[in-house]
Amino acid sequence: MKRITILLISLLLITGFINSQNIITGFVSDESGEALPGVLVQAKGTKISTLTKADGTYSININSYVNTLIFSFIGMKTTEKEITGNILNVIMIPESDDLDEVVVTSISEDASGETRKGILDSKKSGKLKRGEDRYVPMSVYHTEESVACDYEKSDYISSDGNVDKDIRSGLLTAGELNDYGKWELWQDISDNQLKSYKTIWQMKPQERYCVQITNYSDRPVVNATVYLKTKKGDTIWTASTDNTGKAELWMNMYDSAYSSKDLFIDVRNENQSFKLNKPEKFHDGINFINIPAQCNIPDFADIAFVVDATGSMGDEIAYLKAELEDVLQKIKKQHKDITVNTASVFYRDKTDAYLVRKSDFTHDIKTTINFIREQAAGGGGDFPEAVDAGLNTAINELSWTEDALAKVIFLILDAPPHGDSESVKKIQELTKKAAEKGIRIIPVTASGIDKSTEYLMRSMALATNGTYVFLTDDSGIGNAHIEPTTDEYQVEFLNDVFIRLIKQYLTAPKCEENITYDEEEIQDTSFITDNSMKNDTTMLGDPDHTEIDPNEALGKVKYYPNPTVDILNIEVSGEMEEMFLADVSG
Repeated sequence: MKRITILLISLLLITGFINSQNIITGFVSDESGEALPGVLVQAKGTKISTLTKADGTYSININSYVNTLIFSFIGMKTTEKEITGNILNVIMIPESDDLDEVVVTSISEDASGETRKGILDSKKSGKLKRGEDRYVPMSVYHTEESVACDYEKSDYISSDGNVDKDIRSGLLTAGELNDYGKWELWQDISDNQLKSYKTIWQMKPQERYCVQITNYSDRPVVNATVYLKTKKGDTIWTASTDNTGKAELWMNMYDSAYSSKDLFIDVRNENQSFKLNKPEKFHDGINFINIPAQCNIPDFADIAFVVDATGSMGDEIAYLKAELEDVLQKIKKQHKDITVNTASVFYRDKTDAYLVRKSDFTHDIKTTINFIREQAAGGGGDFPEAVDAGLNTAINELSWTEDALAKVIFLILDAPPHGDSESVKKIQELTKKAAEKGIRIIPVTASGIDKSTEYLMRSMALATNGTYVFLTDDSGIGNAHIEPTTDEYQVEFLNDVFIRLIKQYLTAPKCEENITYDEEEIQDTSFITDNSMKNDTTMLGDPDHTEIDPNEALGKVKYYPNPTVDILNIEVSGEMEEMFLADVSG
């Protein structure tokens, strides 16, 4: 037997931590030599980024394998520069075709007299240093000629048709915490700093079973239904595979009634059923399942925006509406090969003028944009709001497409649901229903939330294969935002976070060709791993279970420990042509 030992230098893919890093500094100017503040500087191929300061200088801490920086600025051509040393200066050239005119407005000075123009940076937990005076980031808008172009403007237009150039997209700042990518950290803080909130919301996303389903051509199987069951017949959790073929299953999310000893995973796809015995918790590895299935990547997606419209959102809701309009327009432009259906739900509280308003899914973004424009903040008065009512309308009343490539709810709020037992139970049921339907919940928290709400939102994101987004103080807009409990995070423009996540959820490998299977092919088990086994009995359309027992396949390929942050051992009997390494998000 061959034994291959691989040292994963500072663990490339499983944890995302890279020990060897470089600090690159420089100066960015236009052709006349004038400093350009607010230029986005990004390490190519990563999420690492920063913005130039008021004097045009920047400093970025990058991983050693990065060899190119990308410089982006509204009105300028995007520039890529190869890193040849620790100092990299850049001259940017105007992009005359993009904007007729660029106007900078609302620039102020901080306590030291420094001009502020929307400076962001990578940051650890803690606030960026700035003066006490509030500053408004750089505002950029089109000339009157371009404003007249229907649905192509970047300014915020209120329901009365007036243009407010101080309210526009691209101003709000945010961060993202993907607790799948920092799984050990999440387990630690949910058992320590955030421990008390488990009791309040009775939600415990800790016993995780990660499933990766592919066909025989190693293409992801999208929209397969995956069940975590007991041998007694109880269904503990249900999920659908996403655009990468991944599904997340949870044991004892709301109680502690089940043991891992009598579990199995049941996969249903195109009238077939496959059974994986003795599934592994994520700490011990990912459950890879390889099944006979056609490559079928849907070319349509459903995206809904659910927004808290109570009075406490008044400090930020106009900016959020501008962001949503711009995001919808960009989705339409950037994903022309995919039909993206959009919907929106605005909710308040039980004693307000209305409880819920909705605009159902449509492929015409003008309908959704016009609905969003008509909404305003009002009502509320107490801290909790009717989050359950908004989610219930979104999950159970909107016309979701069953086999969409992606189904996403962006839940934008600044207050938790009510904490009575009925409301808590309703939130639990809705979260589980979203997971069953394959709907990702992406919370976007605004000013006003507390640690209890943060815990709940991060738990709901984990339960539905989502991620947690939060607004930050760096924009100078709205009231104060709490720092999330984590080790570090990147500050981005909220607009960029929306676009990045949507692109991530709409990306899937293309089918090179449709694969057909006959009985001889299905019985071929020449390549079997310890947690992936080709079916040897079930034909397409046969409803009977196919047993997939990992213990039967031991000895063909072994890899341990998995996941790892240091050394990965692989034992192979036979030839290995290819090895695939993936991070925890697939």
